[in-house]
Amino acid sequence: MRSMHTKRLFFLLATIVLTLAKTASAQLPGVILSERAEVSLLTCSAGEELYSIFGHSAIRVNDPESGVDWVFNYGVFDFNDPNFYPNFVRGKLNYMLAVSSYKNFERAYIFEDRSIYEQVLNLSLNEKQMLLDSLSINYLPENRYYLYDFFFDNCATRIRDIFFETIPRALNFDYSELNQDLSYRELLVPSLVGKPWAELGINLLLGASADGTAQPWEYMFLPEHLMTVLKHVSVASDSAAVLLAQPPNLLLEGDIIPVNRFRQTPLLVFILLLILSGYITLVNRKGKPNYFFDRFLFGVAGLLGVVLAFQWFGSDHAVMSNNYNLIWAHPLHLMASIVLWLKGFTKFKRIYFGVNLILMVLLMLFWFALPQTLPFAMFPVVAAMAIRSAVIFSFNR
Repeated sequence: MRSMHTKRLFFLLATIVLTLAKTASAQLPGVILSERAEVSLLTCSAGEELYSIFGHSAIRVNDPESGVDWVFNYGVFDFNDPNFYPNFVRGKLNYMLAVSSYKNFERAYIFEDRSIYEQVLNLSLNEKQMLLDSLSINYLPENRYYLYDFFFDNCATRIRDIFFETIPRALNFDYSELNQDLSYRELLVPSLVGKPWAELGINLLLGASADGTAQPWEYMFLPEHLMTVLKHVSVASDSAAVLLAQPPNLLLEGDIIPVNRFRQTPLLVFILLLILSGYITLVNRKGKPNYFFDRFLFGVAGLLGVVLAFQWFGSDHAVMSNNYNLIWAHPLHLMASIVLWLKGFTKFKRIYFGVNLILMVLLMLFWFALPQTLPFAMFPVVAAMAIRSAVIFSFNR
């Protein structure tokens, strides 16, 4: 199974790279659309890989008379960038608008076993031409790159904005089908069902800003919600208001992703960790102190703290700032785990782990009162850190 996933990922990436190689150095030829031309929103279902779990959006321009069947895709980045990985980690990675034929676009999703839905827009010929011209301007080398932001500037929000800004008629949005007053974090939950470890990782990285209430307009950072909202957008016409888009049409049917029944896997794993910490505490309560487990526990928490602190202070990932997970997972634990390898330092161990014990207990008491939703799967880890902090404090009194 893993081999198949790797092959699929390689194929998709190879398709993107080939598309870039073919189109990045060229500009689009000027095309005058015919009456048969259609402009549509493509919405792609989620995939099994982490990069694809939230789906994808693109714009299709199809005109049989002029031989045009293009897909404008804002979700592409250049692997040939020599600073790709540093920029990705630091939140400075430029995404770009790429253009490919619909057949090439579809081929990648056939290989990925993912669905493609199409919503044809009810536009006049002039409006279709305006959209194509605007997309062509965005595709110019000086315009095609943009600084990606997961919530506010991505493949879906770019499409939402170009529709809103380019179509001259007023667009009237009806958000009644949306479950409103959700936070950005809550909006991600349906896409993370069946992926418990991915859900945990994302919730660890997202800071307090992800718990802010998203406005209905902002829901459209997710392709699924962009498709939902577009079904109810109306525009004025000569007689009466008409819907902007036709109902979604299934162009390509993909496989249904199997759902992991064990959604609480991380919680169960960390409960076992808590039980282990209790067992070690009972076994060693009267013997010579053994800090092997503690070096591991606080060392891993410290390494996680380094990652969280860097994403907050050393990157441009705004959604990862103000992260309250640093209360329990902070870089100082890394130093403390090193000290546990050393003899002496009794006073330091007593003060450090005494303070940490108080902090962990307070965190558990106010877990649900913080401005940020902390992943409950980490509660047993914090409890284990409290128990072991009490033990180390006791041994060094």
